[in-house]
Amino acid sequence: MHWVDWACGLLIDEPGQKRPSRTFAYSSTTKPTSIPMTNASAGTQAHDALAFIAKPTPQLRATIAAQESLLSSTDFAGLIGCIRSAFDKFTAKLLEFAPGIERASALHEMMDREIGVVASLPLSCRMGCSGCCHYEVEITQDEAESLREIVQNGFPIDRQRLYEQSTRERQDAAWGRLGNPANRCVFLGNAGACQIYEQRPAICRKHLVTSSPSLCTTQGGAVLPVQVILAEILLSAATSLEGATFGSLPKMLRAALQNENAEPGADVSAGGHAVPSISGGRVRVSG
Repeated sequence: MHWVDWACGLLIDEPGQKRPSRTFAYSSTTKPTSIPMTNASAGTQAHDALAFIAKPTPQLRATIAAQESLLSSTDFAGLIGCIRSAFDKFTAKLLEFAPGIERASALHEMMDREIGVVASLPLSCRMGCSGCCHYEVEITQDEAESLREIVQNGFPIDRQRLYEQSTRERQDAAWGRLGNPANRCVFLGNAGACQIYEQRPAICRKHLVTSSPSLCTTQGGAVLPVQVILAEILLSAATSLEGATFGSLPKMLRAALQNENAEPGADVSAGGHAVPSISGGRVRVSG
């Protein structure tokens, strides 16, 4: 079987169908079992190939840029067709749920399903390592509503730190000071564990590495991320929904707390793309 045909089978499988045993994921510490992912800058032609996606993640753009230089025009067109089919499927599924908490829970369950293919890889992420919990994490407006509910229900957060983080520009240099206590996620516990793990954002769910956790807090460390193309397509679908906003967790959460009476999909903060560096259980998703 040609790898493009096999990959398409993974990308457009029917809801509820069991995943093939091979993973459509890659870590640079292991031999790739499918197409290699990359963090290289995406080219203009690759961007044009994904024109049907309003907000593709940087990882998806970079992957397509790499594949365009490796594949024949026929195979590349086939890959794009598979990606479009998967994108349309994810978009349709997400639109089945009401904007806000319900759709955030659906997104998280769907993301867990796609990330599940990496179980065979030697992941080094463990409870308490928490290096990525000091990065600039971006979330959807739906996820902001979910986090707002958690806080409103009495979960204590450091609101002063939330405010200070929310005043930063996107990709502010302050986020580059790895391990800086001022960068701690407001939902990170003193023991270095996420205190809302079941409701953590989609980006947190898909951010996995095979390199030593210590490298995640080492300036210039050679971090080796695991990338799953289906996860990138899913997040691209979530951020590309009509009227969707996507931005820094501190900005989005602060805005949601300040706009408690706003509609779930209201544009309450500046949006953006997923940060290149990085199951609710309340909604049942089939497929």
